[in-house]
Amino acid sequence: MEVAYEADLARIAVDQDPIWVLSTQEGVPMTADEPRSIPSRLAPVLEALELDQPRVVTADALSRLTEDLGIDTDGQQLAYELRRLGWLIGLRTKGAWEFVPGARAGRFGAGDRHIELRAALAVDAGFRGALAMESAAVALGLAGRAPDREVLWVPPGRRVPKSFGDWRVVRLAVSEDAIAPVDGLPTWRVGTLLAGMAVRPDGFRDWPNVGEWLARAVSQADANSVARSLVGAPRAAWQRASYLLATGGQEAAAFDVFQQAPPGRGPAYLGPRQKKGQFDRRFEIVDSVLAPSFSGVKP
Repeated sequence: MEVAYEADLARIAVDQDPIWVLSTQEGVPMTADEPRSIPSRLAPVLEALELDQPRVVTADALSRLTEDLGIDTDGQQLAYELRRLGWLIGLRTKGAWEFVPGARAGRFGAGDRHIELRAALAVDAGFRGALAMESAAVALGLAGRAPDREVLWVPPGRRVPKSFGDWRVVRLAVSEDAIAPVDGLPTWRVGTLLAGMAVRPDGFRDWPNVGEWLARAVSQADANSVARSLVGAPRAAWQRASYLLATGGQEAAAFDVFQQAPPGRGPAYLGPRQKKGQFDRRFEIVDSVLAPSFSGVKP
C-alpha cells in the first residue's frame, strides 16, 4: 500500500488512486514536480525526517533511525528506496544524500552551494576542511557575490575527497582557533581571511570587489588574531596584511602587526610583479590589484 505524502505531515493518508503507485514503480521515471509517495511502513521514517529537517542524511544515520523505529531495513537500502521515491537526492559524497522535505514542491535540491562540505562532515566527523578565501568572505557576510567556484581550505598534505572536484582548494597552515562555525560549517574567521589573503594573494580571486567590504572586515578583526594566523609566514605576508589593515582604516592595528614581522628588506607585491602598481612607503607594498578599485587607499 502507498501513502500519499503532502507538505503537511498531518495530511498523510492512504491514497487509493493508482496514479500514486504508478509514479513510483520501478522503470517509470519520476519528473521533478511529480507528486511523491511512500510505503506506509516507511511513513514513520519520513515523519522523523520532516521533524528534524536534516539538510544531509547518511546511511549510518538512517540505520540508527530504522533501529530506533523498529523497522527491519538497513540504512543503505532505505536510502535507495527514499531516493527512488523522490525524498532523497544523490550527492557526490559516498554514503550521503540531500533530504527533500515535503514543503518543497517536488524533488528539487535546495541549491545549497556547500552541500558537499556538509555531506563530507556528516560522513566523517573528523574531516578537516573549511570555507576559505572568497567563500569565507561570503559566508561571513562581507562579500555579496558568490564565487564562480567555492573555495575549500584543507591542511597541507591532507587528501581532498573527489566530491570536491569542482571546488578550488587552498592549503595553508592555520590553527584550530582560526576557524569557527558559520551556518553549521567550519569557516575562516575574519582575521584568518585577511591573513590568508596576505599569505596567498594569488589564491584570492576577487580583488576588484574587496574595496566594498574591506573596512567592515578590518573593523571586526584585531591585530592579535591576524598576527596569530601569520606565524611562520614570510615577511612579505606580514607587509601585505599590515597594508590591508591600514587600507581598511585600522592603522594602529596595521603598525602593531608590522612591528611583529620577521626582519628583511625590500618591497612586497600585492598583485603581479610585472604590473605597475601604487607604492605604499609605510609597509613597502607595491599594490596593483586593490588600489585601482578602492578609493580609500592612501600612499
